[in-house]
Amino acid sequence: MAHAWVQMFDSEYEAFKAYVKMFPNNATLLVDTYNTLKSGVPNAIRAFNEILKPMGITKCGIRLDSGDLAYLTREARKMLDEAGWTDCKISVSNSLDEYIIRDLLRQGAQIDMFGVGERLITAKSEPVFGGVYKLAAIEEPDGTVVPKIKISENVEKITNPHHKKLYRFYAKDTGKAIADYLTVYDEVVDDSKDMTIFDPDATWKTKKVYNFTARELQVPVFKGGELVYKLPSLEEIRAYCLAQVDTLWDEVKRFDNPQTYYVDLSQKLWDIKYDLLKSNGR
Repeated sequence: MAHAWVQMFDSEYEAFKAYVKMFPNNATLLVDTYNTLKSGVPNAIRAFNEILKPMGITKCGIRLDSGDLAYLTREARKMLDEAGWTDCKISVSNSLDEYIIRDLLRQGAQIDMFGVGERLITAKSEPVFGGVYKLAAIEEPDGTVVPKIKISENVEKITNPHHKKLYRFYAKDTGKAIADYLTVYDEVVDDSKDMTIFDPDATWKTKKVYNFTARELQVPVFKGGELVYKLPSLEEIRAYCLAQVDTLWDEVKRFDNPQTYYVDLSQKLWDIKYDLLKSNGR
């Protein structure tokens, strides 16, 4: 339902009644066109009572798109419950993003569903995704792979050389991700043995990894110009993404001052990088 629908009718109640008659099994009414608590919610309850109750339908909803959403949803929930519409869901919209949603939940907002639109499809907080091409290796005619490196005065812009593989280590007891591990393409990680990994920028920072599972993240999609990858459905992609996010510790996922999730280099790859830096006078 849009505000324009409500505005077309002589009264808010008439708009709600017509809508509920048309969509009795999917009746979600927009209650903030005029006054959420004084007219919107009362008129929604009246329409539900007159149309849905005789039909035995208890599932319905209201939506708020403006105002103090924390306060208004708390008051709307009380009004709906007192009228016997405990199954009525409350949804909200209005330029929502993860920070606003977090704050609403902290403030005790009574919200069942969040409608996220413009902030989801426009990447407002990160409008530019920087991407550059850097050569990491070349393959000689005899099949030899020669590592290459791009050096910069900015340490974070120095590339990791060579043709590589990427592993992710998971703790067997919790299923949580420990770190990512970048190796040369011909290295194989044996997760049956304990390993010591280190911070590639501060090599004295080490971590003992044990009782873990190593999973290679890269999989071939095309070979010889042919698709060799089974494309998952949207539902499978969503389920996979949710499962992967769940493997991250809450400390890594927090919005403010998150814990660093490390991507470490194998000793072999780090040695190659260091030798290339040394040979170029760094």
